[in-house]
Amino acid sequence: MNHQQVYWNGVANTWLQDQPHQLWRAFTDRLQHDLLVRGLNAPLPPSAAPTPAHHGPLSILKTDLFDEVAGRGLAPSIIASGAHLTGIDISPVIVASAAARFPELTAVTADVRKLPFPDGSFDAVFSGSTLDHFDSAADITIALTELRRILRPHGRLILTLDNLANPLIRLRNGPLLGAWSRLGIIPYRMGVTLRPHTLADAVRTAGFSVISMHAALHCPRAIAVALSALLDRWSPSSGESFLRWLLRWESFDRLPSRWLTGYYTAIIALPSSH
Repeated sequence: MNHQQVYWNGVANTWLQDQPHQLWRAFTDRLQHDLLVRGLNAPLPPSAAPTPAHHGPLSILKTDLFDEVAGRGLAPSIIASGAHLTGIDISPVIVASAAARFPELTAVTADVRKLPFPDGSFDAVFSGSTLDHFDSAADITIALTELRRILRPHGRLILTLDNLANPLIRLRNGPLLGAWSRLGIIPYRMGVTLRPHTLADAVRTAGFSVISMHAALHCPRAIAVALSALLDRWSPSSGESFLRWLLRWESFDRLPSRWLTGYYTAIIALPSSH
């Protein structure tokens, strides 16, 4: 077992024991579900070749399973839709826990930079803030190239990474890292990430055509995480109202300032035909 697996096993064991931030996880699960639906239904650009008729259930790869351990994740909605879901994670503890929780899920211990699947195995890949835990931008490029390899010609990549254009992300990865870690706002190790257009360029270099790019998660995160923890403990009945309040912040994506407020860069892409 390598040091990455040991580290993430430790994070998983702590989370499984304490189950913190359940309301916050419900919010991020909902955001990811909306992004998945948006990605799967995104219209093709006029220059794209027509999509052939699809026979049988969709085959979807999710590039980590932490969401399925920390909250509900995307597994329930994907499985309920009739699609076949394969999920990978570098942590055997996370894989085992997710597999036990969702028997219909195919859960595999794997590194996204070296996937154990043949070329063209999946109709869609959902990668939610997975690639921003590496030590270098070169690792992001390697992972994107692998995701291109295992996607079918008309497959969809639905990708989010921490948005480095957001000043709070730059501070978080720098002078605020220690303080936010102690407060529990950052519950695990962060890695490198990219500015939005740098990420889009990396996606194209890996062999994709970018359909759309937007900023996601615009609420004041530190405040929202703290409030969600209080509501988890003292007022669970207020949870749905709180989630609606958090979701209203997503209207900020329509503003010119969206890259300054969004915590994630979200990209929907197709394998390039050339």
